[in-house]
Amino acid sequence: MKRAAKIIGILILILLVVAIALPFLVNVNSFRPTIESQASSALGRKVTIGNLKLSILTGSVSADDLSIADDPAFGKAPFVTAKALNVGVELMPLVLNKTLHVTDLTLDRPQIALLRTSSGKWNFSSLGASNANSPMKTKAPASADPKGNTTDQSLENLSVAKLNVNNGRVSIGMRTENPSPTFMTM
Repeated sequence: MKRAAKIIGILILILLVVAIALPFLVNVNSFRPTIESQASSALGRKVTIGNLKLSILTGSVSADDLSIADDPAFGKAPFVTAKALNVGVELMPLVLNKTLHVTDLTLDRPQIALLRTSSGKWNFSSLGASNANSPMKTKAPASADPKGNTTDQSLENLSVAKLNVNNGRVSIGMRTENPSPTFMTM
């Protein structure tokens, strides 16, 4: 009985050491260019993120300083900025296959600028619009599904079970011929 307790104690200790050491062994910042590129391609806007951190205990990857560019027709200011983005991920595919499977997203302190022209067009109306000639549009590798059809492995098939927004701010404004838009903050 004492021997079994010692073995179980040693196994728990080994698992704890592995859980503590794993974030240092898996460099999640190596995924940053891929994440930025695929998110930019999927949204049709330039996406930038800051430092990435992996948390084994919560099964998440967090990013500092998220920024999504606005539609160029509306200006150069970002459409969305956030202090942090937390992404819930499945750990086993990340650690074993170095593939990212997203389960939930949490935006911390986002600021969203919604602009509308006098003709009624909103700055978010072009989000995700695919344009084959766009320099941001990158073709992901194709793969065969079980029926033998080839499929595009971009973020267009991304599904997220849960989206959280903490302490967000939305500004709604009119875009006029004046270079600076008029905002109403909510």
